[in-house]
Amino acid sequence: MSISTQTNIKKGVAIFAYFAIVRILYVLLSGFSTCELCSDCQWINMLSERALVGNFDFDIGRFIVAPFYNVFIAAHKFLFQSYWSIALIVVQIVISALSGVYFYKLARLLFSEKAALLSTAIFGIFPMTLYWVHTFCTESIFQSLLIISLFYLVKSIKTQQYTALIASAVIYSITFLTKSHILLFSPFIALFLFLNLKGAKKNIFPLLYGAISLAATLPFGLHNLQQHNEYVLASNGSKFHFYTGNSAFAYHSIVRVPPQGTEEFRHVRNMNMAFFNGDIHHEIMKQPHAEKQDAYLRLALDWIQQNPMQFLELKAYNLGLFLFPGVSFRHYPFKSWLFSFLISLPIYIFGYIGLYKSVKNNFKLHFFALGLFVVMLLFATIWYVQNRFRTITIEPIYILYAGFALTTFWEALKSFLKKNKKINNYE
Repeated sequence: MSISTQTNIKKGVAIFAYFAIVRILYVLLSGFSTCELCSDCQWINMLSERALVGNFDFDIGRFIVAPFYNVFIAAHKFLFQSYWSIALIVVQIVISALSGVYFYKLARLLFSEKAALLSTAIFGIFPMTLYWVHTFCTESIFQSLLIISLFYLVKSIKTQQYTALIASAVIYSITFLTKSHILLFSPFIALFLFLNLKGAKKNIFPLLYGAISLAATLPFGLHNLQQHNEYVLASNGSKFHFYTGNSAFAYHSIVRVPPQGTEEFRHVRNMNMAFFNGDIHHEIMKQPHAEKQDAYLRLALDWIQQNPMQFLELKAYNLGLFLFPGVSFRHYPFKSWLFSFLISLPIYIFGYIGLYKSVKNNFKLHFFALGLFVVMLLFATIWYVQNRFRTITIEPIYILYAGFALTTFWEALKSFLKKNKKINNYE
């Protein structure tokens, strides 16, 4: 084993330990329960109970849910019995810590050693990510899988190895089977591979990636085709979520938010859409999925047509909330908003600067990051803005590029001071 290999192994172990220790301390000191931070935990636990007895009908009424995390929890319940919750927390911490190693490796493929270490150090303690690490919902697992998949994606164009491409495609498939909004990233993956490869591989790699991803949808897709008369790639919630983000409910959730503590605000937080959208919401819920999703889409399009000015106002608010760091000050206590804003602001500023400079200097290499930004911009504006989706999908990329921008700024500052000192000494 060469000295460089030994050094890389030691570095990987150190990064893993750093991430694991920070996450263990957070879990022990945060005081949050495993389901307190996300209402999704309730129906995820219910679906895992179904999977435990071999029932893979993941219909929650509004839409059919992506399957992986429900099965993942069911496996823990089967293997660890009454200790399944402790085991799940430990496994999520381990996977999150492992993603820290891959985050460093991804940064190293793109930037210098100093930039990679700085980005990794920041990401390891970034509170918005820690928030989800022991919560029994998809966020922490999704983020970890996405980071690992992105590493192998970039490695595949650096090395042009089929093994790296296949690894990325397999992990990406598990990622979108965990949280399906990332399927919007698929065209950007194909373009990224096409732009960065030459010869036959510029066509073979995107086709192979797509074939693996499509093959991963077969078991769940065919199951739902038989049970619900609809082939579902991962989740069929895109039309429902479009309705969520383009309706009277969305307008009162984002633009005309009721004061915190009022009954109307509780309806917003509990996503009681019928309170704002009317009884037609419940009527559509009774329909089969093959008809339900189209009905929700028509309802959203009708609202847009009837309320054009409210629609434009809503989209403007969504755009601002996506670009503006921190949680929404109208949905969270002031102290929570202020803390999240102060923590996130430097990351956003330097992240935007770093991404801009990188895309300008090497558009092809950094196209994947630009693609993720565009995906989340589209998701936040066309569908609806939701901070936890932004945190788990794009904020690691901001941190990645913030580390690069900060390192570049520091090196330029040192060079300037050194040059200025020489001039002063000469004078």
